[in-house]
Amino acid sequence: MLNNKELTALVLASNETFSLEKVVKKLLSFKFLEKIIIVSPNFVTIECLKTQKVLSEKYSNIECLIQSEKYPGYGGAVKYGLNFVNTKYFCWLDGDGETDPSYLENMYKIVLENQNINIVNASRFKNKNIIIEGYGLVSSILTYTFQLFCKIFFNNKITDYTVGYRLYKTEYFRKFNYTSYDQNFSLETLLLPLLNEETKVSEVYYKWIKRSDGESRNNLLNKLSYFKIFFKILYLKIFKV
Repeated sequence: MLNNKELTALVLASNETFSLEKVVKKLLSFKFLEKIIIVSPNFVTIECLKTQKVLSEKYSNIECLIQSEKYPGYGGAVKYGLNFVNTKYFCWLDGDGETDPSYLENMYKIVLENQNINIVNASRFKNKNIIIEGYGLVSSILTYTFQLFCKIFFNNKITDYTVGYRLYKTEYFRKFNYTSYDQNFSLETLLLPLLNEETKVSEVYYKWIKRSDGESRNNLLNKLSYFKIFFKILYLKIFKV
């Protein structure tokens, strides 16, 4: 079953080079992967573009895209890339190595073995540790505390709501109207489907690895903006809008 090419991977990259190459080569080792789509913003670095060019010329199943102006930001990258996905399943992950592709095989096995599952979530907290190695004490505690808020009001079995590493049934994902274009997209694309009783989520643990290539554009202020989406979708849940 793992030989069925039914998965497309969207890889988000803006300033990564050697880590992007490492992520892509790991993805290429999976026989079930039909295509890799590398999505970048218009401010992508020359070095990152050069890495993409080398990879796409060497491997025929790699496509490189520059986001349209209609699709800005982190969430926009996923939305834009989704226009080019034709497989039953898709996932997205970062080209910086923080979302290790090694866990993808287990995630894919889950949806193959249980067709009722439409989302597989990778979680930094499923091992019940509060502190994420290399993430920083304050950031770890704040991030974990926010997950607790989400567990209380949405689903107490899910342990990580803000991670940008998930596998979806493509058509199920397309059912929902996501409005976020920034980092909040990771949260919205889990909370909004949870309002639908048909949504079935499975989780796997994954070990977050601090990037050693490129620069992150996600800061503490961005993390605090999660509350905007949290309260918006909580309102939809309470008032059944």
